[in-house]
Amino acid sequence: MGKTLAFLVLVALISCASGLYRDGYERVDTGPGGFFGAVLDDQAGIAWFGVDDTPARIIKVDLTTMSVVGKLELEKDEERLWSFVKHGKYGYVGVESPGGRLVGVDLDSMTRLGYATASQFPLLAGTVYADHAYFSAGSNPATVMRLDVLKMQAGGCADWNQCRYEVSLQAGEEAVRSMFVDEAGKHLILAMYTEPGVIVKLTVPGLKRIGSLTLDQGEDKVLCGARYGHYGLFGTATSPGRLIKVDLRTMRRASSLEFVSGEDRPATIVMRGNYAFIGFGSAWAEGASSVVKVDVERMVRVSGVVTKEGQTWLYTGLGWQQWAFFGTRGTEQTEHATIVRVNMNPTFPGIPVPPVFNSSTSDSITMNWLREYPEYHNGGAPIIGARVLMRPADNHDWTCEHIYAYAAPDPAAPKDRISRVHENPAELLMHGYAATVDRLDEEKGYKFAVILTNEVGPSHRSRSSLAMATTVSWSYEGLFLLLFAALTGGLAWLWGASWANAPRIDALYTDNDREEEQTGSLLTGKKARPDASPAPPSGAGGFTPGEAEDYEGGVGARRLASRAASIFVSWVGQPGGMKRVLVTAALFSTVACVAAGVEAFFCAFVSGAVPTLDPAMRLVLCGVVVASVGACAWCCSAGYSSWELREYDAARRFAVGGMLALWASEVSSLMVLMSYTGSQMAPWMWHVSATLTGAGLAAGLLGLVWEAAVASLRKRTVVETVGLPDAFGISGGVSWLTER
Repeated sequence: MGKTLAFLVLVALISCASGLYRDGYERVDTGPGGFFGAVLDDQAGIAWFGVDDTPARIIKVDLTTMSVVGKLELEKDEERLWSFVKHGKYGYVGVESPGGRLVGVDLDSMTRLGYATASQFPLLAGTVYADHAYFSAGSNPATVMRLDVLKMQAGGCADWNQCRYEVSLQAGEEAVRSMFVDEAGKHLILAMYTEPGVIVKLTVPGLKRIGSLTLDQGEDKVLCGARYGHYGLFGTATSPGRLIKVDLRTMRRASSLEFVSGEDRPATIVMRGNYAFIGFGSAWAEGASSVVKVDVERMVRVSGVVTKEGQTWLYTGLGWQQWAFFGTRGTEQTEHATIVRVNMNPTFPGIPVPPVFNSSTSDSITMNWLREYPEYHNGGAPIIGARVLMRPADNHDWTCEHIYAYAAPDPAAPKDRISRVHENPAELLMHGYAATVDRLDEEKGYKFAVILTNEVGPSHRSRSSLAMATTVSWSYEGLFLLLFAALTGGLAWLWGASWANAPRIDALYTDNDREEEQTGSLLTGKKARPDASPAPPSGAGGFTPGEAEDYEGGVGARRLASRAASIFVSWVGQPGGMKRVLVTAALFSTVACVAAGVEAFFCAFVSGAVPTLDPAMRLVLCGVVVASVGACAWCCSAGYSSWELREYDAARRFAVGGMLALWASEVSSLMVLMSYTGSQMAPWMWHVSATLTGAGLAAGLLGLVWEAAVASLRKRTVVETVGLPDAFGISGGVSWLTER
């Protein structure tokens, strides 16, 4: 007895931690079958559960004590229970075999009274309204029949046609799995297990067709249904499941709700007020099912609870007082099924998970305590308050608290330690699962815990979070990035100015190019020699000065491209030329890929939750900082000196090298500083930093490619033979070589 009591207490504690209060269950020996169909005596608190087995059985359960008080086994050939309805003290059970058999049962004495063959097909669904029972047979199309249960109970059905009236539905409307009467009691609503699902509306008692609704594509196989005012709720046997809300007056869709992954095949609906408690039919291999609470007005998931392992296929459910009861199915291994009782009243939220870091600034930290399927841990009601406890990372006592959306009375909240109060639950971040704590010190670490509150009250405190740190002051960050931006701009100016003042690219001329050389530059298209023929005067059939410049510039660009192509072909045509091309391309690609990987790692680092590095990595980065800063300083000074000496090609190349060295120094220095201080950059600041470093890397790599191409074009020097005048005293026949 003591072990049993301890086990039940443990189950209750686990249930509270999971959200809704699952406060007990009754195990019933059922064999491989399970519970399918249930009826209720609301006054007495007695329920009868049908067992889908061979033969079919009925279990009588006292809901107050959760104990079995009666059992009835049907005839051996009456197998597989499909439908179960109650009228007065009598129950009517539809079995699969023999097809169409309807078995009468005295529920008080748990005795079998007899049977009637209502159809040739199994009776898949049924309901009772007034003095008639309505059943649907599993034919195609389905048939719907009305039975006079009073005449049946009085033995007045010697002529079966006097007690039974039947109509057929339209072609394709088959497998009715849910049946109920609307709020006005004037119409019978049928839901089909078809693809897509179909809802049909008939009059009662006349069974005249009034209308129908075909659900949307993907809303297949309606497995359960329930009435909510003048609406109908229907669950589809899909993965994940869907809940469809239909206005029964107009037979139009009102709204829908798609459940989350794992909440598959909603199989039964228990209504209580504005809430629907959905039992799911998951596969045996998954080991468990779930019950989800849905706010029907807003069509949103509110809470949920997972059953114990082995409690699956919740195909039967009913509500009594504050409890919902769900019948599971047995397996070939367990040979039993269970009736799970869920307390539909909300309770305290489950213990929250420790907060985790989202982002920080110099005076605030944003965190969240979101967990997978949070609705399974809110105690059955939405979170309306979150109390965040805070302490310095090196302190073991909670020093102060921050209150967010403190909308519900919470006697446990220490009012003298509350630093902020928000009265509106709408101010909760992520519906109560995140918060931003401000008014913090710069570059300081903190630890946090959280207490959640719903309409019942507060939860227990979560465990302490890991240390979270604020960032350095934005002014320091700004000055640091401003320095790098200024250096980047200076190097970009040096490259641009050197390019503008550099000599023409006159590469690899041949004798055939003499005329082109005399008439224009390959780069600018302007005159190259003083003795070049002058342009014809304006109006003499030639170009205007502007047109001539545009024309000559275009010709020069084409000549430059042609010359570059001829150089490349000549280079490749040399022995081993293609190999050098491939090796050069592979080397550059490797360098570019490594640099891009480092840049991606840097962006992830500065935006990550915990800016930490291994000690060895810190030492490596410190070496990179020293080397790159030295290289950048040398490139800057050498580039400036080259500019002063008018060695513009060298100045540009030093500018490109300085750009790459500056990028390496910026990336490595920021990572070292953040890892040593444990602080984070402000979100806008790390965006600026990532943009600046990315632009610097791209400019350096492009400049590297460009300068390699320019160096190739300048590789060979054009040599001309110039005859010196006789006035110098040197024979005109002597040729002198001069470089141009």
